[in-house]
Amino acid sequence: MIKGTTKILGVIGHPIAHSLSPAMHNAAISHLGVDFVYLPFPVKPGDLKAALAGFAAIDLRGFSITIPHKQAVLPLLSSVSPIARAIGAVNTVYRTDKGWCGTNTDVEG
Repeated sequence: MIKGTTKILGVIGHPIAHSLSPAMHNAAISHLGVDFVYLPFPVKPGDLKAALAGFAAIDLRGFSITIPHKQAVLPLLSSVSPIARAIGAVNTVYRTDKGWCGTNTDVEG
């Protein structure tokens, strides 16, 4: 049940409607009983910077990234993990008090 306290997570890409991530993550969220929701966000390539600003404004906690943003997001982040920097791509972004941080879980996954 989504309410005023529900924290937002998501996945960005273009296109994104086909993604199975929301179904998978929302099932896990439901199983864990935590107050989160995971939503798909269609973000066109030219709108990435504006999307990050909007996400910060609505207190989105973090998001997964798919094509075409995995490389384009790098210069927009406050910090990037060594593994993501070495790979040259980010697939997971989360917020800290210092801004958006990125990592890549594809290698370990």
